[in-house]
Amino acid sequence: MEKIVDKLIKKVEILEYVCIGETKIDEIIKDGKFVKPIFIDGFAHALYSVNEVQEWIKLQKQKRDENSDVIKVVKKQQK
Repeated sequence: MEKIVDKLIKKVEILEYVCIGETKIDEIIKDGKFVKPIFIDGFAHALYSVNEVQEWIKLQKQKRDENSDVIKVVKKQQK
């Protein structure tokens, strides 16, 4: 069985990891469209799972690809 390694990182690292600004990240977190933060008692910062962020990125790619396929079909139908 493969061992899954995960790491918790701060939001400032998320901003660098996904190259999205803090205001936008806050917006999509608030809307429930991004990884939920993890709060640890006695620690001042919310943390995020790298594995969950990577899964979120995969989901964004899937959405892009699905939309791309739909656009191709629509363009074909318009010809």
